[in-house]
Formats: sequence, C-alpha cells, structure tokens
Amino acid sequence: MHIYQYLSSMATTQPLRISSTAAARRGVGFIMTQAQERPVILTSHGKPVAVVMSAAERDEQRQLLRDVELKVLDMAANLVADRSAMLTADQARERLLAGER
Repeated sequence: MHIYQYLSSMATTQPLRISSTAAARRGVGFIMTQAQERPVILTSHGKPVAVVMSAAERDEQRQLLRDVELKVLDMAANLVADRSAMLTADQARERLLAGER
C-alpha cells in the first residue's frame, strides 16, 4: 500500500478511546475484537497510556516505515551524489598530501 493510501485509510478510521477501567470491565475479548476493526486507545485519567491494534495493522505500519526510511535514504544519497564532485585516485591523493603540508 502506498503511503498516501495508508494515511487516507487511517484518517477515515477513528480509534476507540476507552478508559483502562472500562476496558478491564469489558475484558480482553472486547478489546481484541475492537482492535481488529480500529486502534484502541487505553486512557488513564483522560490521558492516552497505551494503544492496542491488530497484528496486521502493526505489520503494515512497520512495512510503511521501512519503505519511508529507504525512500529518505535514497533521496539523501541522490542529493549528496548531485552535489559531490567525483575525483580520480590521483586527485584524491594530491588533495590528501596537500592537506598534510
């Protein structure tokens, strides 16, 4: 899935916010069922403390992060290559020797 498609799908799926007390009352089965459909944010005193999501969504997020990391590295490498001048071995040796003097 392309990053824009993934982010678009995330924008349409609202996570379920539930207090840890209410989650404990409802049970693990309820949380697991809900997490298959959308992320579940567990809160304590109104503040998020944990997120439960399906294994498939976690794997999808990890793959997306890997893809983005590789794209950023590729872009950085291309930027460096575009701004760098290639030197022959002799030119590099001359520059190194000139720096020693």
